Amino acid sequence: MPEKRPFLSASVRWDGFFDVILLLALAGTWLGLLGHWHWALDLFSHFRWQYLGICLLALGWTLWRKRRFTLICSLASLLLNGWLIGRASLPDPAASAVQGEVLKVVSLNVLTSNPNKEGVLNYLRSQNADIIFLMEVDAVWAEAMRPLTETHPHHLMRSQRDNFGSALFSRLPLENLRLVEHGDSGILSIQADLKWADRELTLLGAHPVPPMGPSMAWRRDVQLKAMGEAVRDLKRPTLVIGDLNATPWSRGMRLLMESEVLGHRSTAAASRPTWKVGTIFALPIDHALCTAPLVISSRVIGPDLGSDHRPQELELGWAP
Repeated sequence: MPEKRPFLSASVRWDGFFDVILLLALAGTWLGLLGHWHWALDLFSHFRWQYLGICLLALGWTLWRKRRFTLICSLASLLLNGWLIGRASLPDPAASAVQGEVLKVVSLNVLTSNPNKEGVLNYLRSQNADIIFLMEVDAVWAEAMRPLTETHPHHLMRSQRDNFGSALFSRLPLENLRLVEHGDSGILSIQADLKWADRELTLLGAHPVPPMGPSMAWRRDVQLKAMGEAVRDLKRPTLVIGDLNATPWSRGMRLLMESEVLGHRSTAAASRPTWKVGTIFALPIDHALCTAPLVISSRVIGPDLGSDHRPQELELGWAP
């Protein structure tokens, strides 16, 4: 007969301790689903990639130690996170059907404190993009990016001392180029109309505030919801780009998508991190979304340019 293990043996205490730690870590998977109840709960929704890694770690532990309850929780959390990440990674079926001329767009949050202004300028020049949208543009950044006006004469630069200045540069003529406020967010976005490939479309570049506190979370959500409604009311092909300070699984993104005109799959690999890439805090908060018949045929996350964000390199076309 095997020797009976004391109830408070070291192995029992350590197994239970690790179970509690893993269950607490896995709890964020489920708390993130309750973001509509409180802004703090919505913060848990952002870390799906991190939860996926914790799930795999927990699964290995539970199989090794044969911890049934923790195993069930790990599997359920793994399936949920895998489904949410996979759903945000589905390609747009219409993207493969796009043929002919493409519209090239680059979007980048430059980071106000980023000293690599020459490197950013050289990168933007090398991209040969038709449209460039920049965020966190202060007076110094605006002056550093001014050479872009030589190749992109149609532009609007609105520098600010805080992190919410922005700039839009275009090779193509722009109409109704203006600053717009959505809701009572207090944050201005850049909007413009243009004609490309014999069809008209609207471009909306946005940078809502991060949801760091109840007031800022409310402002972000108000802006994203109002943006979705504004795009719906335009009733014309529209591209929305920028650092939206919302992951595909957050309340803010759900509010933006409530208009049901900005397709989920038009975001093309929206689950891939663009902020703090290469760290445990990496999040996908820079996005590109569009309305039919406009299609994002290619979305590439660009190189490290000294900012805490990576650029988005986009190619767009018209669905047949």
